[in-house]
Amino acid sequence: MKKRFLFLAFVSIAICGHAQDLVRFYQHGKVGYKNNQNEIVVNPTYEAGSEFKDGLAIVVSGNKRGYINSAGKEFIPLQYDDAGMFFGGLACVKFGGKYGYINQKAEWVIQPIYDEAYSFTGTMARVQKSGKWGFINLRGEVVIPLKYDNAHDFSMGLAAVSENGKFGYISEKGQTVIALQYDAAAAFTKDNHAVISFKGENFLIDRTGKILKEIEKYEEHEEKERRAK
Repeated sequence: MKKRFLFLAFVSIAICGHAQDLVRFYQHGKVGYKNNQNEIVVNPTYEAGSEFKDGLAIVVSGNKRGYINSAGKEFIPLQYDDAGMFFGGLACVKFGGKYGYINQKAEWVIQPIYDEAYSFTGTMARVQKSGKWGFINLRGEVVIPLKYDNAHDFSMGLAAVSENGKFGYISEKGQTVIALQYDAAAAFTKDNHAVISFKGENFLIDRTGKILKEIEKYEEHEEKERRAK
């Protein structure tokens, strides 16, 4: 079972305008929730739980995931093997061995047909079927064909993808912007720079693929960039 969605759900998120949201706490290895008066609203019975986003939090019991609302009630049943936070009104969940996307009524908006899938970033999400990655929109339409061996989320309008062991970058229209030539590639940051690995060396590039400088610790930079998502 994948843990990445659960990890992302557990990252502390600063949420403005949701003062009514409950606060997670731990007791004897279990998770519960308190209100702003430090009163227990949800007893600590869950194996794990996320913070709230848009009025909902992921909770885990018996290795099944579901969602509770700000009143502490189970809003969407704990029936999923994996679950992510809601983005754009949809959440990526795993059910029956496949990934799809539900709305806040627990209705399938995008049927669970994918072997792997990630939450939406903007209007697109990366999905995988039969070992190949591509991107879908909020309607579930494939907007970039599932043809890549690997793919990362879009950041600053570009996404790192790979074929035949080489990484490059594509635009949101699926056009190759920077040729697939690198051994590894991280997402572009807000300063429009990205870290790539090429022939055993690590470099900082701009959006045209121009090398700006050599750097030493690709792994640390990549991890910092990934955790910030």
